[in-house]
Amino acid sequence: MQRSRFLAALLAAGVAPGLMASAAPLRFVYPNVNGLGEAGFGFRALRLALQRWGQPFELVLRPEPTNNPRSVRALAQGEVDVMDLGTGADLEARFQAVYLPLDRGLSGWRLLVIRRDAEHRFAGLQSLQDLAAMTAGQGMSWPDVQLLRSAGLRVETAESLGRLFRLLQARRFDYLPLGLNEVDGFVQQHRAVAPDAVIEPRLALHYPFARLFYVRRGDGARHAAIASGLARAFEDGSFSALFAAHAATQATLAAARLPERRALAIANAGFTEAARAMPARYFIRP
Repeated sequence: MQRSRFLAALLAAGVAPGLMASAAPLRFVYPNVNGLGEAGFGFRALRLALQRWGQPFELVLRPEPTNNPRSVRALAQGEVDVMDLGTGADLEARFQAVYLPLDRGLSGWRLLVIRRDAEHRFAGLQSLQDLAAMTAGQGMSWPDVQLLRSAGLRVETAESLGRLFRLLQARRFDYLPLGLNEVDGFVQQHRAVAPDAVIEPRLALHYPFARLFYVRRGDGARHAAIASGLARAFEDGSFSALFAAHAATQATLAAARLPERRALAIANAGFTEAARAMPARYFIRP
């Protein structure tokens, strides 16, 4: 069944399956987002998907560190072949998404990175209206920016994650919402530039969201390869094993204590019908 679906996907993409076996390895160039290199979960998930795809491939990590806005431009200009970023109607219209959630939906649970000396300011917050008195920081191209603003929250933007941590330390904004599955790792990674950054202990933001792979529109061969391999990795358990073994995910899940937190729900009008149609079994419900 899986093989027939894969062949159908190749035919739909205009790729002759008989030629794939004898062709040169299909090349995938991936951006080095936030300088994480091969340790980044997106790179590891892509490598696993291509291994499960079962055809010859070449996976190349660009050496220079980059950020999400530059990765989006690089994909549009053909400098990279695939990137991963959160769901968003504009992004999904511009590129071709692989609708399988790399973060298993955990990035829709956001914990707040704040300065240690500001904990008392957040201690009494009970609602989004209370939080609206504060200012959030977010990446310039992150889909979350419009989502948070539509909920009545103030947002300041910066081009890179490192810059956001520097601005938090410099008191240019009050909190930095980051995905449950990544926040602890990012706080540790940027400790040198934001030594006072801590995870706020009482609150969480929650909205429908997921992190997806994207390729350029018309790149049916790479889209079919990633989609087929990632689906196989989900079904055979290897993706779940990779996800569970990821150090940042494990540390954050252990420290999050979600049942003890007040979850502030935000509607996500930009969560597209295609995103909503992703199978529920691929998501974790903390």
